[in-house]
Amino acid sequence: MTEHDVLVGRYIDTWNETDSSRRSALAELVLTDGARYTDPMMSGTGPKGFAEMIGAFQAQMPGLKFEHVGAIDATGAMVRFSWRLVDAGGRQLASGTDIGEFSIDGRFAGITGFLDSTLMGPAWCVEKYAAFWAAPDFSRSTDELASGIEGYWPGLRGALKGVEAYVRPLHELLRRVPDFRLEVADHASRGDTVFIRWIATGTHGDVPLRFEGVDCVRHSNGQVYENRIYCDHPLIQALNG
Repeated sequence: MTEHDVLVGRYIDTWNETDSSRRSALAELVLTDGARYTDPMMSGTGPKGFAEMIGAFQAQMPGLKFEHVGAIDATGAMVRFSWRLVDAGGRQLASGTDIGEFSIDGRFAGITGFLDSTLMGPAWCVEKYAAFWAAPDFSRSTDELASGIEGYWPGLRGALKGVEAYVRPLHELLRRVPDFRLEVADHASRGDTVFIRWIATGTHGDVPLRFEGVDCVRHSNGQVYENRIYCDHPLIQALNG
């Protein structure tokens, strides 16, 4: 077994460790103090930040397990490997490829994760929300929006009711800002209500955009039935104009 095999094995074990103390100890063996982990949905710096990030993921997606798949590729200090995320029955919910920088002390000096396939579980979750907005594509069918969904957009007094009305301003947003991307900065949940603070980026005309907002999402039986969007950026305010 090579040192790369050992490190990737510890990395996967860290993702699967549900005991916070053992997870923190594993994270110390995986990342250097200043190492940064980042993927389309999450990020964390150093062993402590990495372990806490995994804990938050496990709280949102309990009972899932990461598995290393395929061979490990290494070129110089760069290490590439693939994984899949499965439920208790072995059903694959997501897969991806991570690239890490191997440091002289046998730990990762940084890791960047890429999603090869997004989560396909039955329930709506923040991770699926984040994965979609990392590369928004409304041509893909989805059953995550309830037929009677209500959307409350900035600048509107009433709700946009039904899937067609709900997605209309989203289509208009991508028409005006084709490179629009949204990153989940923070989230909190209580029952079936989830508050998501996000950071949006893109280009409108020749002007770079970066602004923040909050979604208050209510979901039941795996579908979103209400979303209240809070954002004071003029572009968002004008989508329903």
